[in-house]
Amino acid sequence: MRLEDHPFICSISEDRRATIADEVEILTLSDGEVIFSENSAPDALFLILGGNVAFTKEKLDGSLQSVSQSGEGSFFGEVGVFTGEHRALGAVALGECIVGRVPEATVKKIIEDAEPVRRILESVIHHLKSTTDHYMDEVMRTEKLTLVGTMVSSLLHDFKNPFAIISLGSTIIEQRYKEDPKVVKICENIESQISRMVNMANDLAAFARGDSQIEIAEVSIDELFHHFRELNTPFFKDQTIELVMEGNGVSLQGDAGKLLRVLQNLISNSIEALHSADIDGKVTVTATQDEQVVRLILTDNGPGIPVDIRDNFFEPFVTQGKSDGTGLGTAIVKSIINAHRGEIEFTTSAEGTTFTILLPKIAKLRPAKK
Repeated sequence: MRLEDHPFICSISEDRRATIADEVEILTLSDGEVIFSENSAPDALFLILGGNVAFTKEKLDGSLQSVSQSGEGSFFGEVGVFTGEHRALGAVALGECIVGRVPEATVKKIIEDAEPVRRILESVIHHLKSTTDHYMDEVMRTEKLTLVGTMVSSLLHDFKNPFAIISLGSTIIEQRYKEDPKVVKICENIESQISRMVNMANDLAAFARGDSQIEIAEVSIDELFHHFRELNTPFFKDQTIELVMEGNGVSLQGDAGKLLRVLQNLISNSIEALHSADIDGKVTVTATQDEQVVRLILTDNGPGIPVDIRDNFFEPFVTQGKSDGTGLGTAIVKSIINAHRGEIEFTTSAEGTTFTILLPKIAKLRPAKK
């Protein structure tokens, strides 16, 4: 296709067409040649005069995901020119192709006498870009979760034999020294920690599948808090941080193992925040109830949740300031609370953070089949 026959050029008034065409640079590209990269500055609009162009998004492993493609007679790259934002996608040649590069200044010259139309187009483009970004975020999120689920399933398979050997060893030791209560207690803790690790991995795999099932039973919050302390005594011995847990005789129908995971994540986050800020702190977890609702209030006097992540705190892969954080802990917490048909929210400031968890006292869903 000749440049003067391209629909974009033909749409320009005849008295300006020749002048504009003189400012267009013709590029002959080979297969796979990059026209512009994702996140690059928008400096031109491109007209396809021959061949095809693919639009790409970079994946986690650095490879490119093809999103769409365009052929002869179409144009692309106009969004960045209109909005001034960096390229949301990359563009590469599919096979040999010819494109006309229309500089940004030339594009603006074409539309300079149509300001109202330009403003309408900007509004439409912003909306489309927002929709595309949201779609791509969901695609990337799904891809990440699928990868996590595959990895966790593989790890569980690989750890099955070591866990079995550890469990067998603790059982033999317990039987041999069953008269020694200290040894028996240590062996029981080994079994509990193995079970805890398996359950955590299963929770992660279930979250990746979008399948957070819970098994309902009567749960005593006092016993839940006691079990939490038993499991974490070696890890939470800290003279600078006080952990207060008040069950107040509260009980509900729920999944004790999953609720333990909620406590584990939120309390660990609070203690880690206190450590990072070098604060002599206090973490308090209090349970109250009425006829229908159980309330768990978790409060700390830490530095607060960073402003940048407050709005999407419970979304997957959101983390800040953690060298080993995955950003999945709070997302799993949210999924567990949702599975209980409950609610979780927080208030936070530089003086501390408070999480409020509301759970139905009587389960609103059927027990999972065993």
